Amino acid sequence: MGSEYCALNYYAPDEDAFYLSYLSDFKDRQDTREMKTCSMPQVLHDPARVNALITGGDHTHPHNARFSPGDLSGRWNPARVVTEKTERVFQRELFVFNRRGDGACSVYSVNYATRVVSALRGGQWVQIGHVYDDNGNIRMFEGMGW
Repeated sequence: MGSEYCALNYYAPDEDAFYLSYLSDFKDRQDTREMKTCSMPQVLHDPARVNALITGGDHTHPHNARFSPGDLSGRWNPARVVTEKTERVFQRELFVFNRRGDGACSVYSVNYATRVVSALRGGQWVQIGHVYDDNGNIRMFEGMGW
């Protein structure tokens, strides 16, 4: 049971603010008992923020808090995006969210430019590993885990 949902995160330079798009449960393929999927939205429609820059994607995992090898083998091209007005550089990231049975939530990110995987722990981002190949294999940093 459970469903996976995808969304876009984006930056509005005129407001210097970040936003999350509506969650989508659209799929490119059928879910299986072992694997849930969603398709990342391909466009952003926010009429109030026409200059928005897509900074990455987000999705939920209904059963597993970790990134899947498929998540980690993905790429977002270009991996960096620059605002025209301020020339601020953003490195695109994918975030995965999971709510455990006890109600606690976990959040992980993978940076598409550096391929570093981080975990949100105690309100701070902590680097926990590095994706070292195009198959989504990860080398965890010493003393770090999911």
